[in-house]
Amino acid sequence: MYTDLDEILIGREILHFQIPYLTSLAPRCVIITEESLFSIYGAFLQKMFPRAHVLSFPGGEPHKTRETKARLEDQLLEKGFGRDTAIIAFGGGVVTDVVGFLASSYCRGVPLVFIPTSLLAMCDAAIGGKTGVNTPHGKNMIGSIYQPKKVLIDLSFLDSLPQNEIKNGISEMIKHALIADRAYFDYLEENLELLLLLDAEVVQKAIFESCRIKKEVVTRDEKEGGPRRLLNFGHTIAHALENVTDYTLAHGEAVAIGMLVESHISVQLGYLSRYSFDRIRKICGFHKFSRLTSVDRLLNAMVLDKKSQNGRCRFVMIHEIGSCLSVDGHYCLAVDEAVIRNALEWMNDALCCH
Repeated sequence: MYTDLDEILIGREILHFQIPYLTSLAPRCVIITEESLFSIYGAFLQKMFPRAHVLSFPGGEPHKTRETKARLEDQLLEKGFGRDTAIIAFGGGVVTDVVGFLASSYCRGVPLVFIPTSLLAMCDAAIGGKTGVNTPHGKNMIGSIYQPKKVLIDLSFLDSLPQNEIKNGISEMIKHALIADRAYFDYLEENLELLLLLDAEVVQKAIFESCRIKKEVVTRDEKEGGPRRLLNFGHTIAHALENVTDYTLAHGEAVAIGMLVESHISVQLGYLSRYSFDRIRKICGFHKFSRLTSVDRLLNAMVLDKKSQNGRCRFVMIHEIGSCLSVDGHYCLAVDEAVIRNALEWMNDALCCH
């Protein structure tokens, strides 16, 4: 069984059905993955794609850099790969971001396919065409929007994921529900334990719904001129947290904290009810927050957020579960520093010390 959203295919053990399609994209094929994934799936990849060349790079956010992209490009050039090459990104969000960015610029753009292996990549990172790398000044500051030809979501890769990686993906699912679909939020709320256990039916439906929501938003606004900014809910805080912790904080945990802090801001401003805020706090409770973070360092990091204007931080504001605030066509609003500071102090007191 599989579900299909045009170029997004979701199912279990579906890759071998896609070999004819993948081999038709270009005369030559390169698979790029992380070193840790190659140690697990290298033999599988070489058996599945015997004519493909496989490259790997050190994984994790610290290696999601311009330097990593340049090294991979040099390896491709040294081996003589040109415009007659299709690139397959096999891995989680770091892989799809780096390799997607590479494919967008290599020979001015070559065919790209994503095979996401983490829950976070399946429900979020591999969907929508955003690619990029980090810099010392902030996360995803250099990149492009480049759509893959196809996203192949094979649920069998989830079987080997540790629990913290499952939690990372669920954070993005909750985000999609909060910005666009109350019924989906209700479903996640009711089935959270089954989702954490990777119940086959629940996880496939949740991935499908997240992909559907993200695809609908991106179709309306591919270049992030308006509605696509809604997908940044929770991420202004999250990216700042990742930056000041040198990416030792998992992305999903950072997003969960970000959603709670930004929801707290929305409560302060009178947009979100306390009842809805309490529901959001409860569903995010499967993360065990534990670290204090400097409020001043976070505020400084947030000024570099891509949504900031004239040195002022801007946030996506939800005013009800499943619905975001839009003022005169603007989907993120500037917030006074005192309000942000109050929410960050609440974070340190209520989330990180209990």
